Amino acid sequence: MAKMHGINLMITALVLGGGMLQSAGAQQTVDTPPTYDSARPSPSPDAAAGPGGSSSERLLVHSDRGIRYVSGGVGEGERAELDALSNQFNLRLLFAMQGSGEYLSAVRVNIRDARGETVLTAESKGPWFFAQLAPGDYTVEASVPGQAQQQPQRQTAHIEGSRQSRLDFRWH
Repeated sequence: MAKMHGINLMITALVLGGGMLQSAGAQQTVDTPPTYDSARPSPSPDAAAGPGGSSSERLLVHSDRGIRYVSGGVGEGERAELDALSNQFNLRLLFAMQGSGEYLSAVRVNIRDARGETVLTAESKGPWFFAQLAPGDYTVEASVPGQAQQQPQRQTAHIEGSRQSRLDFRWH
């Protein structure tokens, strides 16, 4: 009985320790721009999330042209990690299907400033995409590559300091 109790404690410590490492990994910044490899099949949400329903690799905070961003939300674990990071970003995007509410991933995001210059181009790894932008007006374009029937959508965002602007993109 004592041996079983000791094993249960070790398993609990390993599980909790792994969760702590995943949360710490979500804070990491990567300065290289994202690459798009459309020929590679994307893993299923269950495979991508791995054991425990979260993949810290998917939740790295990236930086492109001085703009910090993070995306994900495949599974409850990723959504919880993104919620924890949310206050670090002043733009929050959601990608889903109209009616069914089915979340979308692999959405291409292009953000232009008021002069029409591109400030960020990235691919969302899940239905949630957060970015930290300088105050101003922006045009956000979202498109679903490989789905010709899904037209790109554009919305405008007015960013005021740390106040979070939210845009929902829903396709039919």
